Amino acid sequence: TLVAVTTAVHLAQLTRVVVEEAGRQAQLVARQIFAQSSRVILRGSNGDPEELLRRDGELRGFLDASVGYSPHLLYVMIADRNGQIIVHTERPREGTTAAVRPSLDDLLQENAVARFLTLYHIGQTYEVVLPMNLNGAPFGSIRLGLSTTLLRRELNAALRQTVTLAALALPLAWIVAWALARLMLKPLRTLTREVGRLARGEFEIAPSTATHDEFQELSSELQRLGQQLEADRLAMVSERAHVTVQSLVSYSQRLAALGRLTSGVAHEVKNPLNSMMIHVELIKERLEAPNAEVRQSLEVIGGEIRRLDRVVQGFLGFMRPHELQIKPIEVAALLHSVVALVEAEWQSQGIRFVVNALPGLPTIEGDEELLRQALLNLVQNACQAMPAGGVVSLGARAESRLLCLEVTDEGVGISPEDVERMFTLYYTTRPDGTGIGLSIVYRIVQMHDGTIDVRSEMGKGTTMTVRLPLRSAR
Repeated sequence: TLVAVTTAVHLAQLTRVVVEEAGRQAQLVARQIFAQSSRVILRGSNGDPEELLRRDGELRGFLDASVGYSPHLLYVMIADRNGQIIVHTERPREGTTAAVRPSLDDLLQENAVARFLTLYHIGQTYEVVLPMNLNGAPFGSIRLGLSTTLLRRELNAALRQTVTLAALALPLAWIVAWALARLMLKPLRTLTREVGRLARGEFEIAPSTATHDEFQELSSELQRLGQQLEADRLAMVSERAHVTVQSLVSYSQRLAALGRLTSGVAHEVKNPLNSMMIHVELIKERLEAPNAEVRQSLEVIGGEIRRLDRVVQGFLGFMRPHELQIKPIEVAALLHSVVALVEAEWQSQGIRFVVNALPGLPTIEGDEELLRQALLNLVQNACQAMPAGGVVSLGARAESRLLCLEVTDEGVGISPEDVERMFTLYYTTRPDGTGIGLSIVYRIVQMHDGTIDVRSEMGKGTTMTVRLPLRSAR
């Protein structure tokens, strides 16, 4: 009982520490964004502040980098005092009215049980807000969204450690309790023995050497020991939080540099690629009946430009995660929609698609577009692994409180060394690969609180299995 109570108290404190630490990190990022925004407005003191913020590439890059490398942040925005979004890490939201989100302080004000249950409710988003003033007057606010899905991922690791420690502590606690019971019950056993002697008519009773003070002293020692252990545990958690904050501060300059790089990729690479693609199409139209070699060269150029554009889009998508749009999803319809997207492209190369999804499968809750993108990436990989053609199977089945989605091919297979690294960003085994597709799949599955496994045999094929919680399990 003591171990269970101690574990419950520790979990309550750990949950609060995780939320408080996430809030401190978000406040630190917000202050850095405030400083950067102030510099932008001061540099263009004669211009419109909102337009200056909206057009500053360095500020946008810093916002993107802050979200991409934070374990908790879902988005960052700057809104005016009426709630209109000026700058947002998700560009299409700019110019719209910001949604009203609960404050992270509200989560901290809840009791331990309510806070724990809230963290394990999918899709909940809380905000940390930092007001902005311009020339002493209210201008707007900096808002940072924190996802409970990302918060509980960090909490899960700590929970596993706590459960392991509790399991190890149970035998030790039993031994200590047994020894203490023998020690504390010794005076009672002596008294019982002497009472038994009286009952048998033996009236010579030896005086007891134990006193009430000895019991009280033992109780005080145990109390001091528990307080010391609790203080040591809190000190360890606080030290870890302090190290995390120091690390965030030391890397802030690197994040800013990476943010500028991200912004540069978006403006200096994507726009020229679009221009090049337009001119390739113009050349095709202006050439009157070009010979086969010229047309083939133009097709190759166009294909490479499109591939580079996919690399840029994939990089930006990986660096800037989207807010989940949660809704019920019919799994069979999702699988058929993925096949419809790729069937025309790959059937001409001898690839056939089979969907194995029995009617009556339970629905799942998630972002349908993101899950479709993840499955599409897996199917594209399966097709590319079968240069001689074959069958790609898409299946769905219920497994305990999970729903399993499987993509199976009859391709060349993946070596064990490549399986261990295949979800690493930019790692690829194909000369024309980008190394981004499977990394995006892994991130999407993580955002849905799921897992992905790989089974592969060289020369026989590969099966990718995505496991997602069912609606009743969330």
